[in-house]
Amino acid sequence: MKSELLHADGTAYIAFVFDRRLDRAQVEEMARVVDSAIATHDDLRLLLDLRKTEEFAPGAFLSPQGLLASFKSIVPVRRYAVVGAPRIAELAVENFGAILPLESHAFAAEEIEQARIWITRPLDQQ
Repeated sequence: MKSELLHADGTAYIAFVFDRRLDRAQVEEMARVVDSAIATHDDLRLLLDLRKTEEFAPGAFLSPQGLLASFKSIVPVRRYAVVGAPRIAELAVENFGAILPLESHAFAAEEIEQARIWITRPLDQQ
């Protein structure tokens, strides 16, 4: 997994690019990056790029560190984009905004640039 963290006007933009197999180690590394950003930013925007991901390891998202980071990020993450997710994950992402206080959107693999633009727009612009 690779990650890129950008800061602008009090907002942290974090893009994660996952490997072919998304495993517990990648989820825990993502949690460390998000945890660090939460400590210094009130407004986080996350982009998860799953275009290369073909397999999800069983239990990848069930580590204590990953779950704790997920709960801690509920308030600071204001916008969440996923690119190239399997259809079932797309449906989950599209419904995050209905149950969590954030804007979320799933993008098709070929819409990576649109996802990057969307994640950086002001919150009052879709």
